[in-house]
Amino acid sequence: METFLSTHEHKLKSLIYDVNYYEKNLKSLSSWWGRIALLGKINSLDVAATILDDMDSARTRFHRLQDSLIQSLIQQHGRKAVLHHQTRCQMAIDVLIRNLFERTADIGFLSDDPMVGAFLNSTESTEEQRLGIRQHLQNYVDKYTVYNEAILLKPSGEVVFQLSQNSGRTVQEPLVDQALEQPSQYVEYFGVSPLIDDANEHLFYAHSVMYQGKVVGVVVLCFRFRNEMHAIFDTLITADDPTMYVLTDASGKVIFQKNQFGRSYISQLPIHDDISVWHYDGQEMLLINTQGNAYQEYKGPEGWRACALMPMSVLKSKSDAGEVDFNELPPLKKLSGIFSPDLLDIRDRSTLINNDLELIVLNGVITAARNDSAEFMPVLEAIKNIGRDIDSVFADSIESLFSTILSTQLDETRLQAELAVDVLDRNLYERANDCRWWALDSRIGLALLEQPVNTEQISAILKDIHGLYTVYHDLYVFDEKKQYVTSSLDIESCHGKHVPESAAAVETFALKDLQEYSVSNFVPSERYDDQSTYIYNGAIRHPEHKDQVIGGIGTVFDATVEFRAILKDVLSSDENASGDQAFAVFTNDEGQVISSSDDRFQVGDLFFPDVDLQVLQEQGSLSVVYEYESQYYLMGVALSKGYREFKNDDGYTDPILAWVMQPC
Repeated sequence: METFLSTHEHKLKSLIYDVNYYEKNLKSLSSWWGRIALLGKINSLDVAATILDDMDSARTRFHRLQDSLIQSLIQQHGRKAVLHHQTRCQMAIDVLIRNLFERTADIGFLSDDPMVGAFLNSTESTEEQRLGIRQHLQNYVDKYTVYNEAILLKPSGEVVFQLSQNSGRTVQEPLVDQALEQPSQYVEYFGVSPLIDDANEHLFYAHSVMYQGKVVGVVVLCFRFRNEMHAIFDTLITADDPTMYVLTDASGKVIFQKNQFGRSYISQLPIHDDISVWHYDGQEMLLINTQGNAYQEYKGPEGWRACALMPMSVLKSKSDAGEVDFNELPPLKKLSGIFSPDLLDIRDRSTLINNDLELIVLNGVITAARNDSAEFMPVLEAIKNIGRDIDSVFADSIESLFSTILSTQLDETRLQAELAVDVLDRNLYERANDCRWWALDSRIGLALLEQPVNTEQISAILKDIHGLYTVYHDLYVFDEKKQYVTSSLDIESCHGKHVPESAAAVETFALKDLQEYSVSNFVPSERYDDQSTYIYNGAIRHPEHKDQVIGGIGTVFDATVEFRAILKDVLSSDENASGDQAFAVFTNDEGQVISSSDDRFQVGDLFFPDVDLQVLQEQGSLSVVYEYESQYYLMGVALSKGYREFKNDDGYTDPILAWVMQPC
């Protein structure tokens, strides 16, 4: 960033409104000072030359300080613009990578689905089989609403089933060939495909299907890519933001563009520099691009980047950051973590120079009176006023910049809190989907009906699932007696024992349809080493009597690890974070800690800073300067709002608050 700012300093200086405004005022005052001083020299020969020399010295000091001020204004405004968009790009690509990580697990499990395998293995499917597989895969996309298509193909490329299109055709698709060539790996592909009858690019996940020891075909899922990108960018930008946000591949090809002002479509971006100036549509644009961080070793599609294009002309407008009432804030020196020490130093030096000037003027008044040089008095008064005006310009410019920086950083802190709780909701959305879908595995239902129960088969299935979905600590199955049958971790430790009421197993037997699930409160669990977590439950139904629940699958979320990772990732996305002093916390709506990045706050502790709850409920988030334990923080807080149908249309409510604390 420093290289960019120094390279484009002249351009930034010419564009930034505040720089031009204050530089113009300072130059005007300095010029007037020069003319008055010259007039004083001509008409006040009886005044000691040292007085005039001291005034010239004060003027020179102001000139030097002016250069420092202008330099700082350029640096701070430029840095603010860059960081504002860097933060949003980083958040966008990281959220996407987390989402797509789940897709890699989904396709792996679906490829092992016995119904999928049996259908692909059949030489000629019956009408009953076709209806059955349609209902089965429709149930899948109804639960995992991030998908809009499911496709089954023979090794020959024959499409034997597709949700949205007729089957029976044969396609030449490298995606299918790759899946067959590496049967133990998923394949990720973005582009146009004959699998979808349109000219648009789509994001596909494919995996070969093994059945009875042989490869019988390929299963393909199509991710709702554009729908998801709109949702991600919508959370990061405001309606009046002139910045364009795009997603590119490794070559810089634009694969998604958030175009809210009807601008022409961009096909290619130069992404060799993280920050650059680029010409587009007759405008100079600040171009920022950011590569994502890996999540559990998954890096996302190779080379994908989130980019922001901000018209440089935006810098010509007066800063519209919210006005800050400095009377409501602690002394600025106590907010030194926010503001550059150089700015505070400039303000102090300006005051010092002006104080020195007033002493010089006072000495001049005394000298003029002693020498009966009344003609010099107006000159002294004028210079004193100019000095005060210059100091006022310094004060105004720095206060304006402080206000801009503070408002911007408060907004960033609020956004971090929103991101934290959004990622949490997205994560738990997946957990609600998983338990419902795994409960439909016919192998588990049949094994549960065997006498005695085939615990070995169920355990093997659970272990396979657990290997794909690493966000769980344990997976278990329980029977009609609400007793553990087996677990993915340790069969002997739980077999035959009753599932505690706190795990919400009882509620599982009241679930009326395939879309419903039960979930525990955030409480300690014996299946999680007595730590607090959520357990999501899906109902296992009788293979022939779907209204009969014969057991359930309980999924023990690895909350301690996953929640803490979310909080730490959110903090690490902020370049302004003050090391280990910044922290973030998840709480319930009563202030009980669910997770924290700071070891001072343990699960169950109370953390509930005094905020306007009505404003929080109305707006969903807010940010303030807050004093906590004798330390001032920028505090952002956001209330969970769910993701897709989760916590919105599924009947489940669990208000979670995310708190982000950045030391001032």
